[in-house]
Amino acid sequence: MKTYLKLFLPALICLLIISSCKKEIDYHPEWDVATMSGKVDGALLTCTVASAQFFTSNGKTTLQIIGNKGEAGFSLMVDDFKGAGTYNLTDNNLATYLATTNGLQDAFLSSSAGAIKITSYTPDKIIKGTFEFKGENIFTSTTKTITEGQFSMSLIPSKLPQTNPAAANLNATIDGASTGFTGEAVSITSPIGKLLTITTVSGDKRLVLSIIGYTGIGTYDIAKDGTAVYMKDQTPAGSFYAESGTLVITSEESGKLKGTFAFKGPNQNGTFTTSVSVTNGSFDLPYSKK
Repeated sequence: MKTYLKLFLPALICLLIISSCKKEIDYHPEWDVATMSGKVDGALLTCTVASAQFFTSNGKTTLQIIGNKGEAGFSLMVDDFKGAGTYNLTDNNLATYLATTNGLQDAFLSSSAGAIKITSYTPDKIIKGTFEFKGENIFTSTTKTITEGQFSMSLIPSKLPQTNPAAANLNATIDGASTGFTGEAVSITSPIGKLLTITTVSGDKRLVLSIIGYTGIGTYDIAKDGTAVYMKDQTPAGSFYAESGTLVITSEESGKLKGTFAFKGPNQNGTFTTSVSVTNGSFDLPYSKK
């Protein structure tokens, strides 16, 4: 079960931290709106933010489309994306409905019943489509039926203001450059133990740390006990994951989580040989338990 959660965690983290904004581009009205919606057991969920990202490894491109409204949202993953067409969930593709931010215990996954249809695709410009599936919670065996799913979104990366250094509550040296982020930490009790997630942003940068089986103050092997992701931007070459690293929690008192971290890892897109080195990481974050 722990291995399964590690495989699912990157998609879940992306679903929890997505954002969208206006793009300064050669204007086309249809590129300026990111929408995603679907009916959950007949009740319409219209996402307020949505985005799409591509990852390439061993000559195969994976497409992830994610959107959410508050704590609820959808995540769609096409394992071998080849443009417009129908991608059945029986072919190693994955669709997820997340009911709350409690993570896997409130997630409904389907890798068998349903399909993702890409109805329109212009590389680096826009993607549109529909989806439907029946998702099952792996802990409770309860199900949710997702119908009338649709999405339409720009593929042009957004640029957001960087975090003011004076406001940063997580700092790190990334490939030699000092960078400040703002964010929060949350620990969630699940049937397989606690999941700690630290989610931070700085403009279009993201830095996320997560530990499975969190037990409080102590030292954790990031690659063995969880995951870490650094996104320097929203381009196909902009995301990196931890291949090695350490997270040290020094305090979790008075609604604050404090500690240090460092990690190294390769590009998530296997066609690029770039890597990232994150050192001198430290944080003093708002902390909540659920």
